[in-house]
Amino acid sequence: MAQSIATQGIRIFFVDLIGGLIGFPVWWYTKGLVRWVKGLKRFFNGYRGVLGVGVWVKNLFVPMYGSYDIAGRFISFFVRLAMIVVRSFGWVFLVIITILLFAAYLIVPIIVIGMILYHSIGGIF
Repeated sequence: MAQSIATQGIRIFFVDLIGGLIGFPVWWYTKGLVRWVKGLKRFFNGYRGVLGVGVWVKNLFVPMYGSYDIAGRFISFFVRLAMIVVRSFGWVFLVIITILLFAAYLIVPIIVIGMILYHSIGGIF
């Protein structure tokens, strides 16, 4: 039995609408979550490399600018130690930001659905 273009269009529209409404949360917490975690991992590893705390720790006892006298070694040690502390604070801040972004990704759809339901039910009563 042949269907008209309008009937087919309406059927496709509602199938896509219902499928999209049901399929979006499933995608958000499966494939979308995997994409988000990979993006956060790239973000974190990129900035971890920029901070370079490991390089500073590895060279902690190496004198700066080839100054091998006692004053040069002393100054180099404390300058590098201060840089390790400052960059470690930056790394901790980066960890906190990454965790907050991940938590926001998980929570935002729940909040949006809750607000839609709250305002739609509030309009009825």
